[in-house]
Amino acid sequence: MIDAVARRAAGKTRVARAPRLVVALLATAALASGCADRGDTAGFAARAASELRATDIAARLGIQQPSRTFQRGAWSEFYFDPAAEQAICLDGSEFQVNVRHGTSSDVLLYLQGGGACWDYQSCYVEQRALMKANGALPIGALDVDDPASPFKDWNIVYVPYCDGSIYGADTTVDYDGVRTFHHGLWNLSVAVDAITREFPQASRIVVSGSSAGGYGTVPGYAVTRVAFPDTPIDVFDDSGPALENQSGIANAALRAANWRAAEHYPASCAECGQHGLYLLDWALGRDTRLRVALYSYLRDGTIMSFFEWDQATYRNLLLSVTGEIHDRHPERFERYFVDAMGHTILQFGAFYTQTVDGVRVADWTQAFLDGSDAWRDVVQ
Repeated sequence: MIDAVARRAAGKTRVARAPRLVVALLATAALASGCADRGDTAGFAARAASELRATDIAARLGIQQPSRTFQRGAWSEFYFDPAAEQAICLDGSEFQVNVRHGTSSDVLLYLQGGGACWDYQSCYVEQRALMKANGALPIGALDVDDPASPFKDWNIVYVPYCDGSIYGADTTVDYDGVRTFHHGLWNLSVAVDAITREFPQASRIVVSGSSAGGYGTVPGYAVTRVAFPDTPIDVFDDSGPALENQSGIANAALRAANWRAAEHYPASCAECGQHGLYLLDWALGRDTRLRVALYSYLRDGTIMSFFEWDQATYRNLLLSVTGEIHDRHPERFERYFVDAMGHTILQFGAFYTQTVDGVRVADWTQAFLDGSDAWRDVVQ
């Protein structure tokens, strides 16, 4: 999770009931040119969509409409009335979703990072999570004005992070008298509604995010799959491996009690309550064209700090859980792991220069997007 304190210090944070949508909208369109055919067959994700629809993880789709819009250059900003207490930021301030129309039929749903919090101390004293929504930050790989950007032609829905619960909760809690909104599922749902509204003919959707947004790709996939049951969906998780510390520490218990994220997962996903990443493992077994790319540092100090792991424990857990998933789904779950200290890559210039075992992360990402055989497991 991008360090909220550092982000504030850098000045990055800016304050800136309709009928239900019919979410089963369209038959799958052909994949965009350059993306390898993965075997277009009807119903490739029917089982995943059906089981997810039976939960409440996507129950907020199509309920809240934007209350106002603002055009900022190429970006349309859609704002949501906080008085409705649906899509809303942690502190009760206004949430927004940012949309850019590209020239392709591909859509990138990008979930911003920005910390996490689970009680008064972590939210309001330590201020470990972003509390207000900001406009899009198109930097690094998301700088669409850079001809090297893999997303330069893509439609982009950029989702600011301000719920504190890594996009997975729908709880309103009282922290020492302060009403606090962990409404990540609401915020995620109105962002997916933006895809439905702005890009109904999407040929494929890549659900991506960095840090807290990487953790958010787990519910992000689930909500998007319900809204688009017949559209190819891939996941690119940047430094948010959706692991939880199961050692009985107090903060893990507080996260479970105050976020209640595991309550939204399918009952058939027996391991989801242990680690959210197992939902993608579950999905890979039901969505036959889903692919998941996971980027991470093996010594990610930010993740270790938030979840209270020492270096050896985190490294071993990351390699063990992701190794299991990779072995179960070879060629559809691939890792790019860097044996160094660091955190996130997509919104940094290092995206174009970092190399492991002769493979640049930019080329690995492009191979993933293209469906190329060059996309493979790279673990340093």
